[in-house]
Amino acid sequence: MCVNTARIAQIIALFGFLGGGLIAIVGGLNAYKISGSKASIGIAVTVYALLALVSILGLIGAAGRKLALIRIYFLVLLAHLFFSLATGIYAIFRIFKEGSIFLDDCMASDSAANVEDPKKMCTDGLKLIKGVTVTLFIIFWLVEIWGCVIVNSYGGQLQDENAVEGVVKDTEAW
Repeated sequence: MCVNTARIAQIIALFGFLGGGLIAIVGGLNAYKISGSKASIGIAVTVYALLALVSILGLIGAAGRKLALIRIYFLVLLAHLFFSLATGIYAIFRIFKEGSIFLDDCMASDSAANVEDPKKMCTDGLKLIKGVTVTLFIIFWLVEIWGCVIVNSYGGQLQDENAVEGVVKDTEAW
């Protein structure tokens, strides 16, 4: 048995539980403050809450070496990755498409009035937001892909170990 794969799968499940739970709680508590689409916020909060709940199954499956729970966890983790890719691409698209709205809002704000060159400040702020957003999404996606690979690998390892146990039991019966 490769202990590292099992431990890493447990750590991934723990991060999924803590991260998904935190995002769901913070998103749920702040949803009323956001002026965007309430439905999309509700869907995102629900998906992260589901990730937190299923991560408990992944944690139990990794600790207890339960193949069925690891498979369920992998499928939900994979679905979450696709959801994250879709919503992230949409968020990045909106940031780049609606940059002029951000600039207009920034120029109209009180903080822009107190600066020598408010247009430069707002433009630099928008560039920073775009760069940080794209960078964070890429980092999160790479971590999620890595998590899917590890959990799938651990599931394959458990499947192989279960097959070997079956062969050993068959030969002992002779």
